[in-house]
Amino acid sequence: MKVTCIQTNPQEDVQENWVNAKNEIIRAKNNGSNLIVLPEMFAYMGLDRARTQCKSPLGEGFFKELQALAQKLSIHIVAGSHAEEIPACSDKVFNTCIALDNFGDIVSIYRKQHLFNLISAEGEKLYCESDCFEAGDRPQPYKISFQGQTWTALNLICYDIRFPEIIRTLSQPVDVIFVTAAFTWQTGLAHWEVLLRARAIENQCYVVACNQTGLHSQGKKRNFGHSMIIDPWGQIIASLQEEVDSVSAPLLLQKIEECRNLLPALRDRKIF
Repeated sequence: MKVTCIQTNPQEDVQENWVNAKNEIIRAKNNGSNLIVLPEMFAYMGLDRARTQCKSPLGEGFFKELQALAQKLSIHIVAGSHAEEIPACSDKVFNTCIALDNFGDIVSIYRKQHLFNLISAEGEKLYCESDCFEAGDRPQPYKISFQGQTWTALNLICYDIRFPEIIRTLSQPVDVIFVTAAFTWQTGLAHWEVLLRARAIENQCYVVACNQTGLHSQGKKRNFGHSMIIDPWGQIIASLQEEVDSVSAPLLLQKIEECRNLLPALRDRKIF
C-alpha cells in the first residue's frame, strides 16, 4: 500500500488552503498513492479563536468535500483534522480527524484527546488549545481494507504522541499509526523525530506522520515540518525537511511480521 503525506503551510484563507490540499491529493493519486494523509488543521492555521469560524458538523463543509473526493478518486484519506461543530456550543469546537475508505465512507472519527496548553513561568498563555477546543475521547483502532489485506490503524493528533499509553494499553497491537500534526518548530527540533521513532519501535508498527510547516498566525508562530514515514524497526524510510511538498513510501504487512518475529517484544510484554 503506497502512502503519501502532504506537508502544507495553511494560512488564513480557508478556501485557498482547501484548493491547495485538494490539488495535492489529486497529484498524489495520479502518482500511484493508495492512501493520503493530511496534517492537523489543514484548512486553517491562524489566530486560535478564529479557528472556530470555519467549523462544520460531520457530513458537512470540508468533511463532506473530503468524502466526495475520496469516492471520486477511489482513494483512502486520513483527513488531518478540521474544526468540528459542537451542538449548542458557540465558542469551542472539536479538533477532529476522520478516516475515509475509497468509497468515501467514514471508517474512523477521532476527536483530539490531549490539548496542548503551554504557560510561561509568569503565568502567560503561550499556546492554549483549550481556549477554543474541547477534548475528545481516547482514539480507537479501525480497519483499512486494501487489495485483499486488512490493516489495523490508529489515528493520533500532534500532542498525543507524547502519551504512549494510548497505544500500549490497547488489547491488540496496530499495524500503522497515523499522526496528523501542527507540531511547533521549537519542540519539533528537540522531540519530533525521537517521539515518532520511539512509537514505531515500541509498537513494532509503521508510523506515518504528517506535519504542517512554516510560519503562520501573521508570522508569529512556526511549525516544524519534517513529515516522515517510519518502518516497524524504527528506520525512517521517507521524509521531508521544511518545504511544502509531499512524501511517499510503500507499507508492507510482511515487514511488520518480520520485525515482530525477529524481536518478540510485543509477545513478551506485561501490562501491569
